[in-house]
Amino acid sequence: MSRLFLLQLVHTMVFIVCIACLLPIGWYAASGDGAVWAIWALLPPVGVFLGLLLNRGRCILQTLARRMRGIEETDSRWVRDILFLPESWALRVVPVMVPVFLLVIVASASRAIASL
Repeated sequence: MSRLFLLQLVHTMVFIVCIACLLPIGWYAASGDGAVWAIWALLPPVGVFLGLLLNRGRCILQTLARRMRGIEETDSRWVRDILFLPESWALRVVPVMVPVFLLVIVASASRAIASL
């Protein structure tokens, strides 16, 4: 098994976990039930968001995949770093999912403040 394949596998798992985290956070925002689960579910997306901030808006695992392939940061080519997403979708993950997560998190925060 190559290092790039392991990176792709890890990145795919991170992607799945973060998408799954939308469920408890969204459930809390919509119903007010499951506050503890929603708080725990915030950890993976917040971790990814911090990683994006620390890496100047670029995915850390995409940066590693580029290094493994020997592609410079200034090169616009994309390196497959998620196993199951087509390239056209993978390129849109960050621009689409960051606003979705922010919307769900703001809705959850609004629910939490309203319940005080």
